[in-house]
Amino acid sequence: MKHTKKLASTLLMASLLATTPLWLQHSTMTVQATTNQGQVQLSPAAEKTLQTLYAIQPELKSMDKKIYGPKNGVYELRFDKGIASGKMELYAMVGLDATTGALQIYENEQEMQKQNNQPSEAVAKQKSAAFLQKLLGDDFKKYKATQTTKGEWDAVTYTRHEHGVPVFTDRYVVGVNSASVMYVNTFEGATLRAASSLFAKPGKVMSKGEVTGKVASLMELTYSAHKKETGKPALKYSLESTGYVDAVTGEEIESASSLKSRYSDVIAVKPGGKKLTASNADETMRVLTEEFQIKMDGITLETDTLTPAEMKGEGETIYRSKGRDGSITVYTNSNEVTGFQVRGKVEMANAIQHGNKPANAQLSYEQAKEKAVQFLQPYLDASVKELKIDQTKIMMPSATAYSFSFYALHDGVVVTDQQYLVNVDGQTGEIVNFMDYFTKPTAPFPDKKTAISKEAAAKQFLKERPAVLGYMFPVQNEKVQAKPSLVYSIDTVSYFLLDAVTGKSFK
Repeated sequence: MKHTKKLASTLLMASLLATTPLWLQHSTMTVQATTNQGQVQLSPAAEKTLQTLYAIQPELKSMDKKIYGPKNGVYELRFDKGIASGKMELYAMVGLDATTGALQIYENEQEMQKQNNQPSEAVAKQKSAAFLQKLLGDDFKKYKATQTTKGEWDAVTYTRHEHGVPVFTDRYVVGVNSASVMYVNTFEGATLRAASSLFAKPGKVMSKGEVTGKVASLMELTYSAHKKETGKPALKYSLESTGYVDAVTGEEIESASSLKSRYSDVIAVKPGGKKLTASNADETMRVLTEEFQIKMDGITLETDTLTPAEMKGEGETIYRSKGRDGSITVYTNSNEVTGFQVRGKVEMANAIQHGNKPANAQLSYEQAKEKAVQFLQPYLDASVKELKIDQTKIMMPSATAYSFSFYALHDGVVVTDQQYLVNVDGQTGEIVNFMDYFTKPTAPFPDKKTAISKEAAAKQFLKERPAVLGYMFPVQNEKVQAKPSLVYSIDTVSYFLLDAVTGKSFK
């Protein structure tokens, strides 16, 4: 997609559309100009919303319509227009909640491709409001408009308010150009269409001091082996939070978009300090077969020439496989092998499963973790004696693999840029990913005893980003609950790093 700001807002859609729909893979295709509405019947609530969309965008009625699902409670609709005999071009995409009928996502591909000028504030508000007013009816009165991106009006965020305070997870982000609406994205609470009667009026809540104490408890001390400004190690505070705490009890509450690191217990290791070198494709092949025991029968490697130089690290070379169904990718940096990725077949994005729950796993999480640790130890830097796993971080996922992000510890503190990735196939036990992200420090680490207190860090954080009282819809057992909670919102969107020694924020 052309509009990158839309991608930032759609990050919050990950919990709603767990897999990538087919429509995102091809914008132009050859199809028969017929609909499959007879194959998939929309629920009455979803059909009602579709008719509303027809009233807003009448041209949708004349399009070739495909309906998929419902999957994870969501219907996915694709609208195509004819561009030649037997050929259709993507016009728009729509996601509808099967239960409430609520719009979850709307993307007008034709409008997103237009080279329209940046809309003024007045135009952006007028066009976005007109669309939502027709979509929501009287409920539109509950929403207030704010600017989505500072200084620009190509998207407007509408946040619901109850009892004078915001409902943080009931929002619509409406992208506009100077002519029309390009897309609409929703936060998870919007699709619930909760009645106002469910929102209890705010009563006695935590004091300012209690909020500060809670935020202090969420401050996490970490090291960086290489501070960008100085090139030397740094001691830092970061906020590790779900983003919401109960306004009365202070208990942390999960939302569908919560991203919080949760580290495992300490893992004692015996580092081997082994480094592997390869200056060309043949030497890289030898490392794969002799060191990593990867079967390379009928497979060759060649230097990747398609990845732009600006997307590679300094001194990085990438090798890719030829000669079999699937792919092998190897990464080197200054002729040192720093990682590899093995795929037994070409996996489409909609085949990827998350949550470290591989399809048809024959190994448990603990068994796979043990294999990952045993594999990793020979290649650990000699300075590494202890590791922790960020149990919420999943990198280079595949449908059948467990993912383990290991972090080195210094003096019991996680070093955020001394990371190793190991992915283990849950069916075969094979190592399918290894990435060495270890940063070698150029100076001693600061003594953690020199750090300011967590309370001081929390006060600095809240001075820059005050906690805000409002409502949200919590997640329990991976499902968004229909009953809203009164919470303080703790800003986890704006990246926060505080120098733990000086007390100053990193810019």
